Amino acid sequence: MGSRAQRLAICLILMVSITGVATVAAADGAETSSEELGSVDISVEDKHVSIDNVEISSQALPTVEIDKRTYTIHSFSLEADGVTIEYNGHSYDIGRVNIDLENVGITVSNISINGGE
Repeated sequence: MGSRAQRLAICLILMVSITGVATVAAADGAETSSEELGSVDISVEDKHVSIDNVEISSQALPTVEIDKRTYTIHSFSLEADGVTIEYNGHSYDIGRVNIDLENVGITVSNISINGGE
């Protein structure tokens, strides 16, 4: 897998993983505009993930259109000392995030990334 395509696939998996954490936190009914969630450990092994019909816009990303591609991530680890996620007007501060992926397949379909000009 090329390095650009691999980075894109990993970014998409990370976005889905972190969005899941934010959704769970929002479902807990935070009453303040900022909440500390402690640390999060995410481990995914021997799974296949499909991501379909996504449109992303950011000046920090390249412009990419993907009809359908399948990738395999044999091993990937990410550790961050702190992450802040904003969801529905609330901020969630996560003290430490560890994400480990082992033998994860990903199929992306109908993906549009619009980089800033």
